Amino acid sequence: METLIVKEQARSLQMVADIYQRNQVDNLPDVTVTTLTGTADTTNERLLQETLTRAGQPKHLTQSMRLSGKLQLVYFQKQSNTYLAVSQVKDTLATPAAISLLSLYLATAVVLIGLDYRHRRHEAELIAQSVANLNRIRHQKQPEPVILAPRSPIYPLVEAVNRLGSEVVHLRQKVRLRQVSFDRLIDHLPLGVMLIDSDREVVLRNEVMGTLVGHPISKSRHSYVDDIKTYALARMIEHTFRSQSTHHQEITLIGTNKAVDASAVVLNPHTDHFQVLVILYDVTYLRQVEQMQLDFVGNVSHELKTPVTAISGFAETLLQGAKDDPDALKQFLTIIYQESTRLSQLITDILALSQADSQNNSVQTVHLAKLVASVEASLQQQITQKQVHVMTEIPEDLTLQIDEMRLSQIIRNLLTNAIFYNHEAGNVLISATQKSNQQVELVVQDNGIGIESDEQQRIFERFYRVDKARSRNNGGTGLGLAIVAELVAKLDGKIQVNSQLGVGTRFVITLPNE
Repeated sequence: METLIVKEQARSLQMVADIYQRNQVDNLPDVTVTTLTGTADTTNERLLQETLTRAGQPKHLTQSMRLSGKLQLVYFQKQSNTYLAVSQVKDTLATPAAISLLSLYLATAVVLIGLDYRHRRHEAELIAQSVANLNRIRHQKQPEPVILAPRSPIYPLVEAVNRLGSEVVHLRQKVRLRQVSFDRLIDHLPLGVMLIDSDREVVLRNEVMGTLVGHPISKSRHSYVDDIKTYALARMIEHTFRSQSTHHQEITLIGTNKAVDASAVVLNPHTDHFQVLVILYDVTYLRQVEQMQLDFVGNVSHELKTPVTAISGFAETLLQGAKDDPDALKQFLTIIYQESTRLSQLITDILALSQADSQNNSVQTVHLAKLVASVEASLQQQITQKQVHVMTEIPEDLTLQIDEMRLSQIIRNLLTNAIFYNHEAGNVLISATQKSNQQVELVVQDNGIGIESDEQQRIFERFYRVDKARSRNNGGTGLGLAIVAELVAKLDGKIQVNSQLGVGTRFVITLPNE
């Protein structure tokens, strides 16, 4: 600041010297003009002369020095052989020059302060907007864009907030997509799933769980006991909450009577925010299959035991002396032959049933009329014995792309059934038609004894007989229609039965023919 004042005052003294030199003006205000000729008459002149000498007598010189007891600023200017010394008391902050300079400085300072205030206020607004954006991000709202020059000192902060907002939006989109994918995955699981929090409220469930418990489960938070009505399952879940350990049990659910393999798994155990995941796997079909297998083994054992017992008993009787009686020998051997034949047929049917479950289709072109004629010829002995009249109404050009062996077995079993359960000299009609929707309808109809309505849905069960005594007398095994049902399903077909007791039975089989 002081240097600026001195420079300003020196310029003023130079101007005075120029004016004095041009106009030779006396009595300039606040300024003393001294002409130095080389000789010093006064102390001030001597001091001025010494200053010039020390400075090497330059053409121009500005020097601060004390004259007449006051600190003055002196400007020396060379004029031919003399020097003109213009002196003035050195300016301070209170002098006019200093005041002018200070005024300029203050004005500049005020402008700079104003600009700085405006700049800082703008930065404060940007910071406030950035804080507001952070709050919007926290409340899961879209942040407002903030734009400013890269040279701004708060540019990194604002840019970081903008980038954070974009990343949060992108992250929320990813979370939303993952949630949708997760929900779809959960809903398509073949398991019942329910997630229960530490407050025993349901926070996640899928549709299968609702199907298993017998009613839709609300998506809103609610107590799990509103859905779990089976005591054994509720007790297992509650025990899992208390022990915070995984439990597993097979349970039959009340309401749907479903057998489920139930698991209660603890997530984040021994924390304040642990959860229990309940998983129900429907094992109803497996248990039904197991029961069917047990029933099948029991039925097979019983069916095998009957002919084996008969054969063994009559053989033992013959060995004990009955062989010596010609009539008894013939009778007993006939029974042994019949029972061994039935035993052989039973084994054949069991093998056919197992093959129906395991083998794949061998598709080939089959002329249906020729196949039916072949089956009819193979059963001619039974047809003749029963004096049954078999008629066919099948177009000669009707062909199917199908497994011939399985279709032949279906026709054989249905025709055998129609013969055995028919009256003497009864009628059997085998017909087939091509449907417009690439299907063939095969019908086997008789006017036999018929089937009661409450038994019609059970005739396809293994070893089920409408008339057990008559079936055994005819050599039936109780597996014929069960084999038919298995083979039709294997051929992607459908079978229906319509029957009236004392009137007859009509089997309708629909098979694909593409």
